[in-house]
Amino acid sequence: MARLKQTIMQRSFTYMEVREDFLEGDDLELRQQSVRSALNMKGLASRTAEARPGTFFERMLSTAENVEEIRPESGLRFGLIVNDDSLEIVDDRADLVHTVSPVPWTVGKEVWISPFRNKVVLGHRTDGVWILSYDDGAWAFSDFAFTETAGGELAQPYWAYVQDAPIQPSAATGNITIRAAKPIWTNAYIGQRIRYGSREIEITGRTNASVLRGTVVSQLPPSFEIGVDDATVFRVGEAVTGNDTNFQGLIVGFNGNLLQVVTTTFFEGPDVGEELSGPAGASVITTKADAAPFPSPVWDEPLMSPLRGYPGSAGQVAGRLVFLDFPQVPDAVGLSSTRRIEDWNVGAKDDDAILRQVGDGAPRWLHAVNMGDLILFSDSGVYNVPARDNGVISPSTFNPVLVDDTGCNEIKPVKVEDGIMFVDASGEGISAAFLDGNVYLKWSVKRMTTYHDHLIKTPRALCGPALRSPAAEKFMFVVNADGTVAAVSWQQSIRDEAVGFAPWVTNGRFVNVAPLFGGYWAIVDRDVGGTTSRFLERFSDEAFLDCATTTDDTTDAQLLTVNGQNLTANGETIIVSSPSAAHLIGETISYYAEGWDFGDFVVQPDGTVDPGASVVGERQIGFNYECELAPWPVESIESPRIGTLTARVMQFIVSVQDTLSYEVTCNSKTKTVQAYRIGDDLDKPPKPRTEKRRFTIYGNRDHPFIQVAKRRPGPFRVLATGQRVQA
Repeated sequence: MARLKQTIMQRSFTYMEVREDFLEGDDLELRQQSVRSALNMKGLASRTAEARPGTFFERMLSTAENVEEIRPESGLRFGLIVNDDSLEIVDDRADLVHTVSPVPWTVGKEVWISPFRNKVVLGHRTDGVWILSYDDGAWAFSDFAFTETAGGELAQPYWAYVQDAPIQPSAATGNITIRAAKPIWTNAYIGQRIRYGSREIEITGRTNASVLRGTVVSQLPPSFEIGVDDATVFRVGEAVTGNDTNFQGLIVGFNGNLLQVVTTTFFEGPDVGEELSGPAGASVITTKADAAPFPSPVWDEPLMSPLRGYPGSAGQVAGRLVFLDFPQVPDAVGLSSTRRIEDWNVGAKDDDAILRQVGDGAPRWLHAVNMGDLILFSDSGVYNVPARDNGVISPSTFNPVLVDDTGCNEIKPVKVEDGIMFVDASGEGISAAFLDGNVYLKWSVKRMTTYHDHLIKTPRALCGPALRSPAAEKFMFVVNADGTVAAVSWQQSIRDEAVGFAPWVTNGRFVNVAPLFGGYWAIVDRDVGGTTSRFLERFSDEAFLDCATTTDDTTDAQLLTVNGQNLTANGETIIVSSPSAAHLIGETISYYAEGWDFGDFVVQPDGTVDPGASVVGERQIGFNYECELAPWPVESIESPRIGTLTARVMQFIVSVQDTLSYEVTCNSKTKTVQAYRIGDDLDKPPKPRTEKRRFTIYGNRDHPFIQVAKRRPGPFRVLATGQRVQA
């Protein structure tokens, strides 16, 4: 019987690399648009695959693990670099424009950044919150200072951390002592402000664990001894109200028919003759007398302080600064007023600040992202605070609604145009929140790594797309703890389209990737000269090496002469190139010049590299990186008469575009396709070629291994692969 033969072509690599257990799943559409492996490859909008861009060396770093773009004014863009011992601001050429040193933190990677107009808010969970401001070319760095009100009080958020220890001021004004019912005071209170009945006392000293010294900022609420006809209807701890004056207070003790009351509202106190009402009843007031301040449980202290810590994350929405992940109140969310981000005067007016404990089951709030709506991420779910369609976030409307119970971890989520991608609570998967629906829009959560989980290896950072990039392709990067990167690609909408993942590696370890100045920049640790050094590098489609330096300047090179005359080729002077790669001294690097691959060399102690040959044009010196694309072998084919038949792969077909040298491996046989072809002028650089080639597959026909790879620097694009099979 004649054997059935078919040629199966693959022209879409949309999903890029998926899990190895799809090996037998060639009847699945996902497998037909994915590959077995895709090392250092990227997916294109045309659904083809191309070698990832190389990187150009920009500057050395010390301890920074992130660089973030800030835009203090329209048309101005800078990069903000946080080190352990300094804060650096660079321009789009990575040149230093401003440095802040020393800095108030000790571990730079733990500092969060929240750009806000011409101010950048920075913070650390234990060290504090600060503002970097820009005004007409001048930078200033200072502590985050809350707005001071007309009465001298601070518009800062307060929290009742201690609720079982009433405090008693010695007087309502002036320099006083504050006695606590329990030994709760520490030296950390000195310099802070506490509130007694919503009025501030600035703490100036500590006598012992039960007594503080302080100065009253504004007169404290008075205490009264109020006589009533019948005290039996009242209890200690109950709130009472004067029916005529609207006086409000709290009962803190009894002395017969005399109630000991601390005032909360209306400092003049109630009137004799009016009724005083409580939860269980009312009684007529017979007497009223001023008293020294009584011990009161109605007191609080700053939500943020050296004692209680500071927010571990921040965001912004509708002109409000959002603080969350408070160390001792993890289920609290705070939003500044709309008046100023330093104004945290909590109240009921629409523009007042908001401070709430919200969420189901006391979640730990981790991140806040402005997507028109305010999306809040916690360790036990994703919540939405609606603000789209002319919605207003105010004290009366602030009500986070659960979207999905997928938890998030501490890695900062990133915007991806119409969604937000985040690392889930397990720390090993990537999910995304999208706004879905045709008529009624609502937020939903979708897991993104179901078919790519082998590429996610304890992520340490996410990098969102460069939203201002003119490129057709959009990328997100998952930076793994092992120093690899999973590059995520899509074309238009990540919500509606298939997403591809591909692993990227380098001669070193990726620390982070950041969208910066319309492109992508990387922080990389590399072992150079026996020491690990940290580099800031820029991804570029024009770079064919990593950590590359490039030059066509002849000032540091020696002209090649013959009989005293400059030697030329094609009208250009030939030079013996000695460009500097001082950042890679002692390392073995590759030398590439506009199509010419001069091979590998060691960078000399003076930073120069001599290829031993004449070079014309731009040269690149850096680390070579290899690219590989391995398609799935065809396992079965369809016969119109017999049905599904087991296939044996006989031939591999690869179509490349604008490509130099590459190699094809079919099982144990590898064939290299050289950049030069027969008849090429070897005095000129090889030309990238667009061609289709066929390769015979020998040996193992069950799950054969097929791969096309780039081993040397140069362009490399795979348009399609094919397999000639028979059954």
